[in-house]
Amino acid sequence: MKKAINVIGWIFVSLTMLTLTCTLLTTYLYVRQISYFNSYSTFQLCMALTMMIWAVGMFVDKRERSQNLLYSIFCTLIAVGTVFFMYIGVF
Repeated sequence: MKKAINVIGWIFVSLTMLTLTCTLLTTYLYVRQISYFNSYSTFQLCMALTMMIWAVGMFVDKRERSQNLLYSIFCTLIAVGTVFFMYIGVF
């Protein structure tokens, strides 16, 4: 279970980095054909999903390190903050 969550977490980190790169390229008009990346909403969604997966992964690993519970709470707060900004329309 821990290894599967870890692998999924790293896949989402890679996806988030790719999304950030595409968003920056589209924002600075180097690439115009990618319409999904015209605003930061795709990046915010990927960031929220990545933080939630890391929060679950650290919550599962909380027995190995006592700080993982605190890190899990911080990841959850970042994800909730990102979703809140998506909800109020900050792109």
